[in-house]
Amino acid sequence: MEIDKFWEKKEKEIQGKIIHKCLAQYLSGYRNFGGPSWGVFFFSKQAIYFQTFPKKNWLSSIWQTETEDLRESSLNFCIPWDEITKITFPEEKSKIQKLFFGSGNLVTLDYVSENESFSLKLLFNDDMDILKESSSSLRINK
Repeated sequence: MEIDKFWEKKEKEIQGKIIHKCLAQYLSGYRNFGGPSWGVFFFSKQAIYFQTFPKKNWLSSIWQTETEDLRESSLNFCIPWDEITKITFPEEKSKIQKLFFGSGNLVTLDYVSENESFSLKLLFNDDMDILKESSSSLRINK
């Protein structure tokens, strides 16, 4: 299956086993990249990763070269766990809150890169227990 091959290749690229993967929405906080943008969030024992995929439509294919299109429409980053200083998880929503406000979970990851502080904001649709467990085992302040 092609999906399995994609993840096998990804594990070879990052030189580690992927602990968890899910769909997430990048909102803001990675350097100067704006959001929102949907992509794949995954993490290993070494780092967290986020990857979007190029969006191509017929109009952009006429006016842009392949290189320009890939550069402008994809966002890929890796943040090592040791750069992450704090992770803020949302409070558990009641069933009524989920009904009226959706089930999305906004997670904020504070990190320091090249002596500059950033606050990465990601929106997840699924349960974040595995991320909570991993971050606490790495002693990251929540």
